Amino acid sequence: MQAHSQETTTFSAESYAAKLNDWMKTNLQLTNEQIPKVEEINLKYAKRLEALQAKTIPRRQKLDILKADDKAKEKELKEIFTVDQFKKYQAKKTEIKKQMKENIKKKKGKN
Repeated sequence: MQAHSQETTTFSAESYAAKLNDWMKTNLQLTNEQIPKVEEINLKYAKRLEALQAKTIPRRQKLDILKADDKAKEKELKEIFTVDQFKKYQAKKTEIKKQMKENIKKKKGKN
């Protein structure tokens, strides 16, 4: 359990990208050639996410931007990953989305 609850809610593009990079290196067995390319892509989109969170625009508009960025990021990663790596990446994304939906349902049930 962490005592710094406010710190854990602060989004850092660099730490988010680093976590993604670590997961991808380990679970997708990235090659030395792929690593810098993937790190650059992850940081680029993490910075976009960080900037988006700071904007005061309607939630629907943020979601539309998130979806467009996700699609663009996926296209860039697909060019770098092998077919197998991309399948594993998509499977993990699907799993995370499912978990997020379940968490949202649980939170709504508590209210």
